[in-house]
Amino acid sequence: MRRAEAPSSAHPAGPIPDAGKGEGEEDEEKDGMRLGLSITPRNCIPRRGISVLEKLVKTCPVWLQLGLGQAEAAKILQQEMAGMFLVCRDNNLKQLVLCVHFPSLKGSSAEVLEYPIKEEKAILYLEGSVLVFEDIFRLIAFYCVSRDLLPFTLRLPQAILEASSFLELETISNLGLETAWEHLLNGYTPLCLGELNS
Repeated sequence: MRRAEAPSSAHPAGPIPDAGKGEGEEDEEKDGMRLGLSITPRNCIPRRGISVLEKLVKTCPVWLQLGLGQAEAAKILQQEMAGMFLVCRDNNLKQLVLCVHFPSLKGSSAEVLEYPIKEEKAILYLEGSVLVFEDIFRLIAFYCVSRDLLPFTLRLPQAILEASSFLELETISNLGLETAWEHLLNGYTPLCLGELNS
């Protein structure tokens, strides 16, 4: 297994396939070590200040839903845009599962795919992957800019993507599963944060 580093500053705007990559880029992705600085996905908009990893840490109550089962997570995600994700517990509450809403690879409909997250000693990894991570935040940050096993990269809610301060991220985090999903995953931007703070 190879230890992968989380990206430090890329801000993905949505899921992208790895089509059209050169052979050298494929090797770089597999290594997982240099992605943070050397690869910027086509639809990532670099922003000053807060990294993807920091945004994930500050807003974990939105996407890290350990109180949800797989069926509940799938029901929520089916209403959202492709690439949206939740991390929840499996049906036996024994391990984490990455649930992602992707366009169907077989037809026009969309589907929610589930990827068990394995934990061994002090590392986490998606089942079937050789890339390992120190914690769930670095794992998710990596898959926001590189797909590895996934058909597409993960997509962050637009409000989290566009947040430019830790205060905005804190407000997003304090919105509450149901309110947070209603306001963040349906295209709302940080423009609504002023109203929430007033």
